[in-house]
Amino acid sequence: MPSLPAEIEVYPVHHLPILKAYADQLGLVRLINHYVPTEMNGDAGTVVLGLVFDTLSGRSPLYHLEECCAPQDTALLLGKALPPHACNADGVGRVRERLYDFGTLRLFTAWAVRAATRFGLARRYGHFDTTSRSVWGD
Repeated sequence: MPSLPAEIEVYPVHHLPILKAYADQLGLVRLINHYVPTEMNGDAGTVVLGLVFDTLSGRSPLYHLEECCAPQDTALLLGKALPPHACNADGVGRVRERLYDFGTLRLFTAWAVRAATRFGLARRYGHFDTTSRSVWGD
């Protein structure tokens, strides 16, 4: 009979593995890494996937992201094990700068086209809606 491990690690993952499967189907991480390469500990695609998960599970300020990633099984959720310091505000900020430099709308468009192609969605018409709110007064 095999011996039991001394300790069993348990992580509350909730709905995030399902979202990871969708992101894998759509090639989110690979697409972002193709257009926004980095030489950091955490590649841009994996960091963006972490930000998506953070947004869809309650949203933390960037300066709390590192402590939110620390107790997680990042290998399961993100596809590769990341040390918590790869999710600190400085690292995420550098990725966000790279995304901004490339153009987030260009990146979103590439991802939307990939999703439409992957799932055979009709692409005859496109609709774009955005809401903006001025925070600078009049």
